[in-house]
Amino acid sequence: MVNKEITINTQKLFIFNFPHFIKYLFGGQVLPMLLLFSLSFIFLPFSPLAFLFINLIIIMMVYKFAFDVLADTARGHMSPEVRQNYLVTNAIAVKVAIIALLIEGTLMWLKAKGYNDYRFVFIVFSTFMIPAIYMSLALTNSLLKALNPMTIIKIIKTTFLSYLLFVLFWMATISLHEIIISPFVFYHLPVFLDGIVSAFVEYAFLILNFHIMGYIIFQNRRVFDLEGLGFERVENDEITIQTVVVNPIYERIKRLLADDEAQLALSMAVELQKNGDTSLELQDLYKTAMQQKLYSPTNLDIANKVHNRLNNQQTSKAFNIVIEHLDAGKDYVEESPADIKQLIEHAVQINKTDYIATLVNGFHKKYPYHADVVPNYFLLAKVLYNDRDTRGKSKELLVGLVSRHPQDKCIPEIKAWLKGLELMSKK
Repeated sequence: MVNKEITINTQKLFIFNFPHFIKYLFGGQVLPMLLLFSLSFIFLPFSPLAFLFINLIIIMMVYKFAFDVLADTARGHMSPEVRQNYLVTNAIAVKVAIIALLIEGTLMWLKAKGYNDYRFVFIVFSTFMIPAIYMSLALTNSLLKALNPMTIIKIIKTTFLSYLLFVLFWMATISLHEIIISPFVFYHLPVFLDGIVSAFVEYAFLILNFHIMGYIIFQNRRVFDLEGLGFERVENDEITIQTVVVNPIYERIKRLLADDEAQLALSMAVELQKNGDTSLELQDLYKTAMQQKLYSPTNLDIANKVHNRLNNQQTSKAFNIVIEHLDAGKDYVEESPADIKQLIEHAVQINKTDYIATLVNGFHKKYPYHADVVPNYFLLAKVLYNDRDTRGKSKELLVGLVSRHPQDKCIPEIKAWLKGLELMSKK
């Protein structure tokens, strides 16, 4: 990753810093989130009903993200790495829906009463007010405060020129999407791809507008007393923005190193260097991969690594580490007795039962009172019974479990199993 810094003067109207707002959409966390949100349209061909449900969730997530952008920008943090804001809760999308329902309900009421002339006036009025409502909602998380006329008037009055320009820009983006872009993509692009592209543009415009709203709030931070909301005091109007340029191949190498794939990571690093990449970050990755490849972990290291993988629900990776360790002729000593049960259950699932006897070996001596003693050996007995040559050992093991652990909760099942084996042997 490469860090780049740019500085913008926030005293200027947002239109004079417009290149920054465009770059914001294609940097850091913002672009991946927009792509993720818009890809929800791939579910449409599978089930329209499921798509409606998923799309509803996506819209809520989009608005949550947009309000986080607004509040984060209002703090003076204008990097595309968006931070969570304690004022913006998951319920923010529900409050936006309530605002929309209030507006639609009012329009329906005016239509029912025959006040068609007033409907147009109300549409213009509500369109002009909505940005101020959203700004207040992002900073207070209160629907009542956001709809308070005094709050709305204060925001508009304080930011009047910027606010007026922004409302015009807001309406321009909505019109551009609905009248030009959306019809164009639905006419020219294949089915489902048109929905993805249209949604991407719509969500991008939404994030762009919320970023600008946050910028306008920051410009007037002293009037709005953002410190009273817990925001840090920012005196300088010259804001330095750090953007991170991510190299996807470097990120792939890092993931391989995290997964103990040192050889593959090293091969990728070498290939990049052969192609002329001399960056310091790649050199560091090469050194790390080489060290990891040459390092011979101890049994304790392996046990700790396996234990952590199991705790992180990475059972397959944990099992592969153990198998590689055992195949190298080394002993595996678990960090926690509970690790054994997860490993042998996974061995059964992937049909690598040859390792179960090794993993269970001596478990009853190391942990004579552990709850997994009987379940582990019961599983081993089942595996042994599948091989004709070891069926005798299986029965012997089951009988021993019954005699030594008569109170264990697995004993009734073991007895039933033994009874079934006896009946089968008589046939």
